[in-house]
Amino acid sequence: MKKFLRNYWLLILIIFLAAFLRLYRLGSNPPSLHWDETAIGYNAYSVLKTGRDEYGNLLPLIFKSFGDYKPGFYIYLTVPSIALFGLNEFAVRLPSALIGVLTVWLTFQFTFLLFKKKPLSLLSSLALAISPWHLQFSRGAWEADVALFLVLAGVFSFLKAEKGKIIWLYWSVISFGLALFAYQSSKMFVPLIILGLIIFFTKKIKSLPQKHLLINFLLILIIALPIYFSIFSGGGGRLKVMSIFSYPRNQDEIKQILEEDNSNQLSFSLFRAKRETSFFLFHTEPLALTRSILERYFNHFSGRFLFFEGDWSTLRHGPPYMGVLYFLDFLFLLTGTYYLVRQNSNQSKFIWFWLLVSPLPAALSRDSIQATRSLNMVLPLMIIIGCGMYQIYLWLRNQKKIIFIVGSLWLMVGYLWCFVYYLDQYYIHYPIQSSQYWQYGYKNIVNEIYPSKNNYSKIIFTQKYGQPYIYWLFYSRYEPRVYQAKAKLIENQWGDVGYVESLDNIEFRELYWPSDRSLTKSLFIGTEEEIPLKDIDPNQARILDEIKFLNGKVAFRVVETL
Repeated sequence: MKKFLRNYWLLILIIFLAAFLRLYRLGSNPPSLHWDETAIGYNAYSVLKTGRDEYGNLLPLIFKSFGDYKPGFYIYLTVPSIALFGLNEFAVRLPSALIGVLTVWLTFQFTFLLFKKKPLSLLSSLALAISPWHLQFSRGAWEADVALFLVLAGVFSFLKAEKGKIIWLYWSVISFGLALFAYQSSKMFVPLIILGLIIFFTKKIKSLPQKHLLINFLLILIIALPIYFSIFSGGGGRLKVMSIFSYPRNQDEIKQILEEDNSNQLSFSLFRAKRETSFFLFHTEPLALTRSILERYFNHFSGRFLFFEGDWSTLRHGPPYMGVLYFLDFLFLLTGTYYLVRQNSNQSKFIWFWLLVSPLPAALSRDSIQATRSLNMVLPLMIIIGCGMYQIYLWLRNQKKIIFIVGSLWLMVGYLWCFVYYLDQYYIHYPIQSSQYWQYGYKNIVNEIYPSKNNYSKIIFTQKYGQPYIYWLFYSRYEPRVYQAKAKLIENQWGDVGYVESLDNIEFRELYWPSDRSLTKSLFIGTEEEIPLKDIDPNQARILDEIKFLNGKVAFRVVETL
């Protein structure tokens, strides 16, 4: 034990730091559960109580939710947590936080297996432990965080497999299979990372017993085929809605392009083509689609994403004025890149391959940037940063003592400043600025009106922010067996996010106050736009409460009619 502590005390400190950063105020920051977290929590609660999901399906592998189909791995991970801590924010997020800590530990093991350098491995795991990108997604119930760990476990286990340790090959297949059940984007990324292993570690594959390779190949097929089959048998609604291929240019845009081309009077006869020919050569849909995909792909390597703004599509993916990396990481990325390029080994090539294929699931989605679907980038980036830190350390160590001391202090103080700046943004400013994006206010509303729900003939609950029913189920701890008999989802025409329109005496819909105020003895929960103050007649209705976002803006206005 003493020898272990002597050899790994730095790693132990890094693990404790990673755990503290992921568990501190886990239930209160981010400031609320977003609806996917709430759906995960209630379905885990339903499985715990009845063995079935919210629709009464017995232990499903894929969970229907809002018309989407969620892989069930994270939901099952959450069942023990809810059994121990109850149905609350902390319990829902705890599995992701713990998996995040394990990923830091496994990063050390993986990096050491690749490069056989303990300081480099320690620095890579430290970089991940305090990474803004990884912290953001291991402090919420994000399936992407779990999938990242499982992919890393699959790669690590594969590299550990030897003739005398063939059991690691089976662990690799199991990890990759579970990754497919953990997150939608893994359906694309897992085959790509397996392809990378085949390309860069061919000699290792040839050294393994052919019998076991065949068995594991059949095993991964058995695991994967039902998952991919579900895409084409009703479980691909989310894929259809989020895919960039579902959003071709509209006809008005194409018509405008053709009219502009036709109006140009070009002097060279080579370019005097008919509109149809011009369109075929320069304005085809495949060409426009390729441009859009490449734009989304390279957005993930931009300075705007990496160092300045992060995921600019939503504040749910990170605090403002922060990239997914620290400013000083730019220096370490440069030196780490130099180190890996100079090394030119299959190990380093595999790291580059991992980095380059990671944004592909995000690039093929409708969003211009997506920190969730590109989360797999964080692992190779942290390894490159760790390599850069190690190279700078080696260079400073070979300089004069005064240069070593001053250089080391400058780097430590600079990195500490970046880290403290992130903590200030995340714990002080982020909850205030992002509460609306995290659907803040539902907990307050449900806790306030649930005890008196039977005092009203009807309760009208706005759908303005989306999916209020799941918050009602979650915070009221609605009996799953009772709800399963009533569950009815109205799906939209796209097969993606649907709605629950009613439950008991509650209607979930957008409000129209000019007609709704005629309903007597009813309770209304709406936005300030839906229930304007100037239109509330004291003889007809009265305001019971206003629930505000953390920035002071009204989230919900609670009004009862007389």
